[in-house]
Amino acid sequence: MKIVVILIISGIIVGSFSAQSTFAHQPDFPVQTPQDILKFCEFFHDEYEIFGLDGLIDLHPQYPNLRACAILYNHIAWSSTHQARDIVLIAEIEKYLGDSSFLKERHLEEFTTMPAWVIQDTVRWTDGKYKDSLYAYGVRALIKNNIISPKIIDNVSQRLCIEGLCVKETDYVTYSHTSKYGNTITEKFEVEKINADGIMINSRIVSEEGIKNYQFLLDEDSRIPVEEKCCRTGKFLYKAPIEIGDVINEKYQVYGTVTYPIGNLLREGMVAENQDKTKVIVIDKQTGLLLSEKFEKTEITTNWEKTSVLQTNVFEKSEGVQYHGLKIPAWWKTSAMWFTDGLTSEDEYIQALEYMIEKRILIV
Repeated sequence: MKIVVILIISGIIVGSFSAQSTFAHQPDFPVQTPQDILKFCEFFHDEYEIFGLDGLIDLHPQYPNLRACAILYNHIAWSSTHQARDIVLIAEIEKYLGDSSFLKERHLEEFTTMPAWVIQDTVRWTDGKYKDSLYAYGVRALIKNNIISPKIIDNVSQRLCIEGLCVKETDYVTYSHTSKYGNTITEKFEVEKINADGIMINSRIVSEEGIKNYQFLLDEDSRIPVEEKCCRTGKFLYKAPIEIGDVINEKYQVYGTVTYPIGNLLREGMVAENQDKTKVIVIDKQTGLLLSEKFEKTEITTNWEKTSVLQTNVFEKSEGVQYHGLKIPAWWKTSAMWFTDGLTSEDEYIQALEYMIEKRILIV
C-alpha cells in the first residue's frame, strides 16, 4: 500500500498542470510532504462527494494518481472533528510512504538493469496486495528504459483508411471544452463498432451536471446527428488526406499547416477557417481527426470558445503499450510468480513479457 500514495507525489511533480478542472480550479501549492498530500486530497474532496471516484478521475485526467486519495477518503478519521484528525491521517500517509530511499529508488528516471522495486512490485501484485495498474507501472518503466523491447507498431502509418475515413474499432478521443469564463467539460468519443450500418459511437460527457453517456451512429458525412443533443463537438472525424486549398464541408477553407502537440507527440495539423472568420479548426493531416476548434465570436450567447484534444489512442506508437484499456490475464500471475520465486530466469521472464505484449495478450 505504500506505493499508492507515493504515486501522488510522483504524478504531481512530473505531471502536467495544463488542463483545467470542471470547476475551473486546481491546486496552487507544491505537493512534496505528507501534509501537502493531505491538503491535496482535501482540495478535491467536494468533487469526490458529488461525482464519486471514477467521475473525479475523469474530471481531472491531468492528475492520474488522484485515485490514491480514496485511501484517505475511506479512512475512519477522514470525517472526524477530533483535534487529532490531521495527525492520524498524516501518520497514515507516512505509513504508506515508507522511507525516502525507497521513494527515490522507485522513481529513478533511468536504469540499465531491472531495479529491485520492479521485482518488489511484482511480488506484491502476485500476492494480491497491488492492483494490475501498479504492476503495469513497473512494466512500462522497463519498456521505457529498454529492459523490455517489444516490437513497436506504428499505429498511424499502418492504419487502414476506407474512402478517406481512417478509423477503427476501439479508437477513442477525449476533448476538453473551455469557455470564456474558464469552465471546462470533457467529452470522450469511442468507436464501438463499424459495420454495414455505419460507425457506432459511444459518448461520455463529464460536466458540473454530472456524467452522461450516449450512443449513436455518425451520419453519412461523419457528423454527429443533429437530433443528438448530447455533444459539444458536432464533428470530430474528417476525410483524409487534407491539403492546403481544400474546402471542407463546404464551409471551411484550408489555408495552412501547424505543428500540434499531443502529449509527447507532434502532429502535422491542417488549419481551416470558415467564411466569416469566426471559427478556426485544426485537423490532423494524416488521419482527419479534429485536433482543436476555436470560436472567435464575441456575442454573449457564445458559451464554448475552445476545444482541444486531451487524450487519444489514435497516434500511439505501439499497439501493446496503450496506457489505457489495461489487460492482464489472471493466469499471467503464475508466470510472474515463477520469476519472483527464482523458478525462471530474468531473461526468460523478459522474453515472455515481450511476447505477451507483442501479441497483445498483455496490454499495459
